[in-house]
This record gives sequence, C-alpha cells and structure tokens, in this order.
Amino acid sequence: MKHMIIYAHPNPKSFNHAIKEKIISEIGNKGEEYSFISLYDEKFNPVLASSDFEALHRGEVLPDVAKSQSMIKEADHLIFIYPIWWFGQPAILKGWIDRVFSNGFAYYEDDKIFTPFMTGKSATVYVTLGTAKEVLVQNDMEIDNFMRDMTLGTLGLVGIYPVNVVPFYAIPKISDAERNSMLESIVI
Repeated sequence: MKHMIIYAHPNPKSFNHAIKEKIISEIGNKGEEYSFISLYDEKFNPVLASSDFEALHRGEVLPDVAKSQSMIKEADHLIFIYPIWWFGQPAILKGWIDRVFSNGFAYYEDDKIFTPFMTGKSATVYVTLGTAKEVLVQNDMEIDNFMRDMTLGTLGLVGIYPVNVVPFYAIPKISDAERNSMLESIVI
C-alpha cells in the first residue's frame, strides 16, 4: 500500500509533529511506501486565485498543485494530520483542498452530473483538539458533527471511502504520559 501524508501544523514541537513521526515509523515498520507534504514547510499558497482558474481553462495545472495531484494519484490511502482550530482545519489545509481537489482531477461536474474521481482510495484523518471530549459532548459538539465537512463534504464527495477519524482530545491539558499513551495507540 502507498500512503500520502498531508501534514498541516506550523510548530515542529507540536503533538501533531509527534503523530507524524509515529505514523512514518509505523509505515516503515510495515515496509510500505509513502509520500509526504508539509504544507507549512513548503509554504503552500492556500489562496485559490484567478491564476488557478485561468490555468484550468487552458487545460493546465499550476506546478505546486500538480505536485500534490501527482502524489494523490500514486497513493492508495491519504493520511491527514492537523489541529482542529475553531471547529475546522487550518486555513492552509482548506486552501490546499480548494486548489488541489479541482474539477477534472478530484471529480467531474457539469450542469447535469457529478462524478467522483477518487474512488478506490481511503483516508485516515488524525486531529488534535485542545478541549476534552466530555466538554464537547456536554455542549452537543461531538466530533462527528464538525468533522462532516471533511469526511463527507470533501473526502466522501470525491469518492474516498472509508474515511476514519482519529481524534486526540485535550492535548495541551494532559500529561506527557497520557500523550505518549496516545502515540502508542496509533496503528497503521
């Protein structure tokens, strides 16, 4: 199996970074392949601009988008790693999706049909939250509710299935031992 890791966190000392390192180690231990993109390290431009539309109209794809699309084409399984900020993904990841999952690549749509082009791929979404699960549940904000945009409205819409969400709660509030236990629970 070939994985593509999409990593979206700006801090190299974050728990997200530790998750990324653990996943890369697990993939290596299984003898599987992976490609990797760190959106912040690559300074990926998240702005869907007129140049994107002009390139698509000419039948072209801009180089930074083409690189990600090539990696996706080769992958069987996409792995997203990012923090939940304001009940959503970081803007850089949202912009990456806007630019990379374009009509003609991730799907085809005209005035009559919508056809997903990413069938046969699966995904795992690893997310970190600053809030405890109990606090979210208490306030009717369970993770499945605010992850729907990603799991159904983005990945599911283009045919990626199954999509598994692995949440890690209360990251800044728990002990190092608890975080280490969470890391040990990661299995690819």
